[in-house]
Amino acid sequence: MATRHRIFRRDRRTLEAIFRHPVPGNLAWSDALHLVERLGSVRQEPNGRLLLAIGELRHVFHEPHEKELNPEAVQQLRKFLDSAGVTPATVDVVEDEDRAAATATGPDMVVAVDHQEARLYTIEGTAESAKTLRPYDPHHFLHHLSHRQERELRGQREPEEPSYYGQIAAALVPARRIVLVGHGTGHSNAAAHLGELLRAKHPDIFRHVVATRAVDLSSTTERQLLALALETLDPTKGAAARTP
Repeated sequence: MATRHRIFRRDRRTLEAIFRHPVPGNLAWSDALHLVERLGSVRQEPNGRLLLAIGELRHVFHEPHEKELNPEAVQQLRKFLDSAGVTPATVDVVEDEDRAAATATGPDMVVAVDHQEARLYTIEGTAESAKTLRPYDPHHFLHHLSHRQERELRGQREPEEPSYYGQIAAALVPARRIVLVGHGTGHSNAAAHLGELLRAKHPDIFRHVVATRAVDLSSTTERQLLALALETLDPTKGAAARTP
């Protein structure tokens, strides 16, 4: 008997679009990525390509430069999902993600993290007032974090200290929705590493991760972080936040 996959309603809509004929020309890459991350994993390789995995199946995917996938990329995804046994006929819809977020009481949170420092923020404000970022460190976890200097071992990065990411995970427990922001690609991106750790060791926290974004943290202001987070959580608010 084929495995039944359990996904959110939002992801079901994306899956149906991928299997639609003719191939859609306006499928958002962020929606496709969200679907694959919920079914399995997405890892950025050092060469900039993405390794998609569902169960034992692997597929190397070229990350698109545009926000929407072209028909050829959609066909690649369709073939990969079909080979993994994921089709509109093999999935069940679980509790709607938007409804779950709406009933949660915690704040939306942004994590700007590299291999030496983590900055956690809550997004504060209402629909009637401007939204702002506020530093978040309830038990002074992050204020006292130290991280050893990076060393290269036979060309490989030394494994990350579990305590560093473990304390970040502990601080994320109350979050309603989470946006991870990191610098670099592949294993050099601490946000991607944190996402993998949350998926493996803290699935209850990982299910609140909306997206992982890569930016140059050294030149990104808090205002820009807020705009990036709002654009991820609500594109219309993100556009408003970028307006001077």
